[in-house]
Amino acid sequence: MRNFFFLKEFERFKKKPFFLISDTQVRLDLVEHIPHVATICQESPHLFDNVVHDHLLGIIIKYLQDQDNQAQVRMTAQTAVLTLTKKGVLDNTTIEVKLCPVIETLCRSVDFLSSGISLMCKMAPLIGKEMTEKIFLDRYIALCKDKEFYTRKICASHFGKLCSAVGRKTLFRKLFPVFVDLCCDTVWGVRKACVDVMMPVSCCMTLQHRRLLLADLLATHLNDDSKWVRMSAFQILGPFISTFAKQFTEVTYNQHGELVFTSQQDTRFSIRYLYEGIFPTKCAIRSHTLDAEDHNSKDNFNLSVIIQKPIFEEDDDEDESQEDHISRMRAYKSKIQRKHLKNDKDDQNTLDDTENFNPFLYYYIAPDLPLDDELVEAAKKSAAQNNVNRKQPLIGVTASSKASLLDNMLKEDKYSTDKFDVINFNDQEIVPQHLIDSFLSMAEPEQCSDMGTDIPHHCAFSFPAVVLTLGKENWPYLKQAYQSLASANQWKVRRTLASSIHEIAIILGEELTVTDLVPIYDGFIKDLDEVRIGVLKHLATFLKILKPTDRRQYLPRLKEFLSTDTEWNWRFREELATQLLEVVNLFNPADVERHIVSLSLELLRDKVAAVRYVALSLVTQIVAHLSDNERHVTALFQELRFSLVYAKKWIRRQTFAFVCAKLISSNAISGDRFSQEMLPNLLKLSTDKVPNVRLVVARTLSKNVIPMG
Repeated sequence: MRNFFFLKEFERFKKKPFFLISDTQVRLDLVEHIPHVATICQESPHLFDNVVHDHLLGIIIKYLQDQDNQAQVRMTAQTAVLTLTKKGVLDNTTIEVKLCPVIETLCRSVDFLSSGISLMCKMAPLIGKEMTEKIFLDRYIALCKDKEFYTRKICASHFGKLCSAVGRKTLFRKLFPVFVDLCCDTVWGVRKACVDVMMPVSCCMTLQHRRLLLADLLATHLNDDSKWVRMSAFQILGPFISTFAKQFTEVTYNQHGELVFTSQQDTRFSIRYLYEGIFPTKCAIRSHTLDAEDHNSKDNFNLSVIIQKPIFEEDDDEDESQEDHISRMRAYKSKIQRKHLKNDKDDQNTLDDTENFNPFLYYYIAPDLPLDDELVEAAKKSAAQNNVNRKQPLIGVTASSKASLLDNMLKEDKYSTDKFDVINFNDQEIVPQHLIDSFLSMAEPEQCSDMGTDIPHHCAFSFPAVVLTLGKENWPYLKQAYQSLASANQWKVRRTLASSIHEIAIILGEELTVTDLVPIYDGFIKDLDEVRIGVLKHLATFLKILKPTDRRQYLPRLKEFLSTDTEWNWRFREELATQLLEVVNLFNPADVERHIVSLSLELLRDKVAAVRYVALSLVTQIVAHLSDNERHVTALFQELRFSLVYAKKWIRRQTFAFVCAKLISSNAISGDRFSQEMLPNLLKLSTDKVPNVRLVVARTLSKNVIPMG
């Protein structure tokens, strides 16, 4: 019936071409509904024949070149094209014959250039590797080499999407040389765009290529002449380092904008980071096992890309010898390092020009004194030692024999620069050392003062990932930077550390947590509420890591969380009740009765209903935990009667009825004990003068007490 009415309306639509109307909003509304209309047409091909290709696609193509100044219609038309492609409505022939010429036209127009490149790069992961290389790749590479810098900048900003859509050989032979050229571009805006997409690009490369090539590329940006390029480079430094983590075997960037880390220990699970501009903002652990309906749904056209292997494992490079591969790697590395040398030379020339005008050169008269032989010999020895140290080789790649051979060959590169040949501490071979040195420098505000105050915040955000990458054996070299961040003047930096200190504690283990993290944790407890909430949200997780003796020391300090800067900060108390709910089972009944019971009763009497609601579960958990100890349970019931049943405020008397209902529904108390300890007081409240109290008592008796008897 729906299709019948739709068919009648569609016949009217074909006679009256609404898509030619001049009103922007009408065109916008029309193109928004086209994907839904196309879905209906696809479901009933016997009614609508080839309507999508004959009519609807023409409207979309026209709106891709719409003249709206705000580009709303064009962007909505792009979304329609992508939606139809994901659902499989548009086949490869239609895309190649009808859409590609339009995209080509958009890319040649100054007004539509950005839209054309954006649509091209968004379409690439959807149409597959072969189609992308056939119809998009050459045009995209030509645009990357365009003489206009804004064209190169737009191409660079979409580079990650193209990398994820092509094959291994194409990526390394065609796209990567272009990426190196863009990274060395003379316009800082182009270089910054390359930095912004370096994470998705790196996740399409192998670990060896990240180590030997991309690490040096990122190093050039960390020392770039432009402040904005350096800022972007430091912002992605932590996430880039995390891609070297040995705990993960696969790192993939997919079309959904997610970095997928597959665990080495359990390949059924992966960790996904939604990459939005600078650093990951959303993390969720999801199973690789997909529901059957997800596999069969056409809406999930490329859902399998979520669990795709890294692009360099898609096929074997059988037609390329190892010598050719090494030669190509050496060429790329030499080009990158020549960029290093050029930057160093430019810096030196700038310094020399400055020294030419130094008045010290014109007015200084050298004293006629003999040189000190001992000082001369000491200076020579120091210089010789420095030369030996600076000639230490780069970190080797030990993942495989091929990688080891490749690394050894590249060490002999005559263009290698001394600037990044740093002595490795503790024989650390996980991450290139110059990246670690740059990351640790982010913790010192004076070293990055020219790049704003957000750099320490980015360092704090990425610190757990870096610790996980290097492992607890290299923690001594990170500890000083972590302590510096913990004492930062910016409360946002301290809050970020407080929110993730439990993660670092899990990585470091019990002993290092007690010696290095507990003092910092204690400092966070005394900090601002904005910092304390970060500690409080993961209190139970942190206490589980400690030994029972160290854990007990925090029991007297739990009440400190009740004091806040403002009484109306009720979410703080709600979070405290939530954490105490998980903490109860970590302590023996005597400690719970001495320290946690009083806190739970205070939370149960809170002014805010949301806090009292969580406190109900907390009291129930405490009763179940103390059930084996007659004395402690009796004392708790007495406290409940004294503080709730005989309270002047009717809210507290009502809360007692809620407690009774919760105890029974959770099976935290036996029927006999409830009849002896709680039922007489509950019946007493049945004659309370406040109707709200009597109502809850009646509900508890009818739904919980009577069925139990």
